[in-house]
Amino acid sequence: MLVLIGMGLHDEKDLTLRGLEEARGCEVLFAELYTSTMPGLDLGRLEGLVGKKVEVLERADLEERTYRLLEKASKRRVGLLVIGDPLISTTHLHLRLEAQRLGIESRVVHNASISSAAPSIAGLQNYKFGRSATIALPEEGFFPETPYEAVRENKGRGLHTLLYLDIKVRGKERHMMTAGEGIETLLRIEERRREGVFTLETLCVALGRVGSPDCVMRAGKAGDLTGADLGLTPHILIVPGRLHFLEEEYLKTFGGS
Repeated sequence: MLVLIGMGLHDEKDLTLRGLEEARGCEVLFAELYTSTMPGLDLGRLEGLVGKKVEVLERADLEERTYRLLEKASKRRVGLLVIGDPLISTTHLHLRLEAQRLGIESRVVHNASISSAAPSIAGLQNYKFGRSATIALPEEGFFPETPYEAVRENKGRGLHTLLYLDIKVRGKERHMMTAGEGIETLLRIEERRREGVFTLETLCVALGRVGSPDCVMRAGKAGDLTGADLGLTPHILIVPGRLHFLEEEYLKTFGGS
């Protein structure tokens, strides 16, 4: 049996009662912490909460050595703790599909995801979002233009755009893109494209540590937010489309726009 357990967004207290029950019922417990981060998570407290050792997996354990985890799941009840909601990442879709192919029973315990929490805390109606995209950290002058294209497409339809911010892991070093870096990257793409999609005047919503007690939200023009202090990462960025008057009032009240 393979149980995919969502952990939520901030720390070990975000585990749902069902998630905690499932984790305690597993014979072996793993955690995948490389696709995102939980700023308040403490592994020792998590192990104390679930009452057993939690082995933290590396990227290769899920992407190249899934057989190890699935071999255990074919004989024992194995839990995989995942930040946010378990099946948002395609890596975990693949894992469950492979388990199914091997005849291994699996189940999913859902939790809060940044995909829903960010629009929620920003006061933006979820059905008015178009496709999302990730802003990649530039490497040697290379700027993938997918997020720019997403904003252009969505703005043309009056829709909001949720933009995830890149994480780069090199050895034990991890760099998480800030909202300011994300805005600067889009502005540099605009310099090349010159289509007026994302300028210094573009309204943005920058969020820091969504789901935590010290969540920060700033709404304003892109040029004003590049240096905004959102505190520690993780950050996420939203480019609103056509605003409903309640959305506009909410951003002014809670985001200072």
